[in-house]
Amino acid sequence: MPILNREDSDELSPGVERYALVDGDKGSESTSVGDVLVGVNGVVPTHIHPTEEAMVILQGEMDAILGDDVITVTEGQTVLAPPGVRHGFVNRSGAPARVLAIFPTANMERTLVD
Repeated sequence: MPILNREDSDELSPGVERYALVDGDKGSESTSVGDVLVGVNGVVPTHIHPTEEAMVILQGEMDAILGDDVITVTEGQTVLAPPGVRHGFVNRSGAPARVLAIFPTANMERTLVD
């Protein structure tokens, strides 16, 4: 059983860091998991994927953009974005937030839409 460590992050946008926990580069054949830290006033730009994405709010409160809707989400809630549906987050809460992003593919693809 492989044990994977949280390593270097990628900056998705100013104030937003993504750590790849599981993906094809780490040996997965069918899953990607990312730990996304959204700082105060951080914005995860709206984007789409060819697969669905489940986003578990681990910490904080943010506005989730899903299609044409904007919904405030908090710790313990999960946002499910269907394939091809635009989604993103805006952190206006005054405190950091954290999201676990889960994909049913080892090679996550993302296309910015706004």
